[in-house]
Amino acid sequence: MAGMNSDADDTGTGTRERYHDAIVQALGERIVGGALVAGASVGTEQELCEHFGTSRTVIREAIKILSAKGLLESRPRSGTRVTDHSAWLLLDPQVLAWRLGARNGSERARLDLYELRQSFEPAAAELAAARATPQILQKMKHALLGMALASTAEEKIEHDLAFHTAILAATGNAFYLALGSLISAGLKHVFKAGLERTAKEDEHWIRRHQNVYEAIAGSDGSGAAEQMRNLLREALEVQKLELPRSEG
Repeated sequence: MAGMNSDADDTGTGTRERYHDAIVQALGERIVGGALVAGASVGTEQELCEHFGTSRTVIREAIKILSAKGLLESRPRSGTRVTDHSAWLLLDPQVLAWRLGARNGSERARLDLYELRQSFEPAAAELAAARATPQILQKMKHALLGMALASTAEEKIEHDLAFHTAILAATGNAFYLALGSLISAGLKHVFKAGLERTAKEDEHWIRRHQNVYEAIAGSDGSGAAEQMRNLLREALEVQKLELPRSEG
C-alpha cells in the first residue's frame, strides 16, 4: 500500500476514490479479522499518510467510511480507535464480506448467516409462490439454465444469486429484496471455500433449485418453503458446517 503517490491522490475525485477504497479495504479486513482489536488506535493521520503513501484528505475519507460502518470511532485526545464488534454494522455487505473472509471466526460468521437465511428464505419462497409473475418465473428459469451451463465458479455464483434474488423480488416486499446482499456475500464465500463439485453433485445442486422453482411455479407455498429449507440444509452439509443445537 505504501506505493501510493501522495502527490497524485488529490488530482481528481476518481483517483481519490480508488485510494480511499483501497485503504478502507485494508483497514476493514484488519479490524474485522482481529488484527486490530477493540480499543486499538489505527494511528494518527500523519502515520496513516506515511504508511499508505497518500494525503490527509484521502485518509479522512477512508476513516469517515469505516466510522459510518461502525468500525472506528474518533474522539478528541484519544484519536481514532477500533470499536467493539457490537457497534459494527454487520449487515453492511462489505463488513459481512470481511467477516466471511476472515481467517478467524469465518466459520461462525457463515453459520450465523445460514441460520438467518433459514429464517427468511423459506418464508420468501412461500410468498413467491403466491405472488410470482410470469416475468419473475422466466428469470428463475433463465437462472436455472445458467447454472446448468456454467463452466466457472464465477458463473455459478452469478446465476445462483440471480435465482435467489428473483425469489426475493417475487415477494413484492422491498425488505426481503434488501436482504439480497446477505445472500450475495454468502454465495461468494461458498465457492471461495475451495469446494470442488463432481458432475453428479452439480446435478443434485441444480435439482434442488429446480424443486424450489417447480413449487413456486405451481403456487405451492408450503412446498416452496420446504424445498428452500432442503436446499439450505444441503448447502450447510456441503460446507461441513453444523448449526448449534438447542438443549432440552
